[in-house]
Amino acid sequence: MLLGALCVLLLAGGLPWGGIEAVYGGGLMRVLGGLAGGVAAWAAWKLSTGHRLRMLMGLIALFFVVSGVGVLLHCWEKAQHCASLGGGMWFGAVGMGCLAVVGVLFSVIFGYLAHLCLRVEKLWLAVAHLGIVLVVVGAFVDVCCEQRLAVTRHVGAPSVLQGKSADKRAPFEVEVKDLHVERYASSESYTLLVHRSGRWLPIAVAKREGDSFRCGQEIWPVENLRALPGGEGRYLALPGSPARALVQQPGQVREYRAVCRFSPTLGEGEGRDVTLRVNHPASLDHWQIYLMNCSADGRQVQLLLRCAPGRPLVFAGLLGVLLSCFAWAFRNKRSTQA
Repeated sequence: MLLGALCVLLLAGGLPWGGIEAVYGGGLMRVLGGLAGGVAAWAAWKLSTGHRLRMLMGLIALFFVVSGVGVLLHCWEKAQHCASLGGGMWFGAVGMGCLAVVGVLFSVIFGYLAHLCLRVEKLWLAVAHLGIVLVVVGAFVDVCCEQRLAVTRHVGAPSVLQGKSADKRAPFEVEVKDLHVERYASSESYTLLVHRSGRWLPIAVAKREGDSFRCGQEIWPVENLRALPGGEGRYLALPGSPARALVQQPGQVREYRAVCRFSPTLGEGEGRDVTLRVNHPASLDHWQIYLMNCSADGRQVQLLLRCAPGRPLVFAGLLGVLLSCFAWAFRNKRSTQA
């Protein structure tokens, strides 16, 4: 019932219509989260009755499993970064790839040991409840200690972020070097505009037919289009009075990519270039940097810098819930009677 109430609150805060993000940090959410964590801890204690030592050994093994997964993800990301640099960095990519394989072996070996320790009936279910406790604890740590900084950067203009990272080091500079916008080519359209009363008004939509555009009985070749001055797209000025123009309307945005450079301000290390995409944040000194938005002209980029010390606990708890629920759901009769 508590988990159901939490799900209702999550939907209330996240629905596109009438959703309120502040619901996530409200008092009711905190009370229900605390109660859910307490009930989950009590359930884990009751489910492990008579086998708590085995559960402790299994938890230690699961810790190393989660650590192996973390090593795999981190080293694989580093290997991809080294490989993208090319040249002599391929040796670094190979080394990081080997460490990623070690992380896989680490997870497999300790996963088997965890299976031996927790194959008693209901122990995997008890571990799943402890994973929920970790998620709740991590969420409360973030509620109390999380830092968020919303910053706006002009493309190509460096500036210093006025703030310190979580470990009290010097602030780092955030520079957006370039912004790439990819659009769906199939969604492009061409609009015929006419200049009346000091404004450009749309009057029709032209259709592309091979190497030309057609609008009614008029046909214009595609090769006559010119780039819009200071804007995105192309246009074609048409003769006659009043003045007319065929203007390309940009298609729907497929992806934003911002090439950013993060560098320390006190000479502690070298700068690092990272390509940010929506829902693909970068990490720097315990900070997560998210690409949130950009201006219509592509000259400004909005970034969100987030320092969440409870994030590792939430990640470990979610991974523990997934692993334990998978093992509990596919346990066999022989293991439940061990």
